[in-house]
Amino acid sequence: MIPTPVVDAVVMPTAQHQLDTFLDRFAPEIAAHARAVLDRARCFVPGAIELIYDNYHALVVSFGPTTRAADAVLSVAVYPRWVTLFLMHGAAVDDPFRLLHGTGSAVRGVRIKSLAQFDDEHLQMLVEAAVAMAPKPIDETRERLLVIKSVSDKQRPRR
Repeated sequence: MIPTPVVDAVVMPTAQHQLDTFLDRFAPEIAAHARAVLDRARCFVPGAIELIYDNYHALVVSFGPTTRAADAVLSVAVYPRWVTLFLMHGAAVDDPFRLLHGTGSAVRGVRIKSLAQFDDEHLQMLVEAAVAMAPKPIDETRERLLVIKSVSDKQRPRR
């Protein structure tokens, strides 16, 4: 009988662990701010699937009803010096107070300088309107699910 070789088990990090590792590459104050913004954004989309992209320019966490990027309704982008909340259908949302910035055909965003911005009823209405435009409804009863979609080999410095 030929002995079976013993192979070391490969331990795959969890998606949450990977997200934490990605965030830890930023300056501590940006990482802490990003975590807080992500927590607040999750309140708008309970049950959303979180798609994580550690791209060249930014770390992006998108929230949507499926694992398809095209179905995402909002995202949080973490840059070396700031965090931005993007509404994927922001261009179609009525924004009388001009909180959203951008000139694209679909996406609009607001730089989140303070968590107090989430208490602004106008921002809340914009986010709720964008979430209502989701191509598919988000299952609010679903447990939190994180999916690492891509990690770029080459990235700008995070600090």
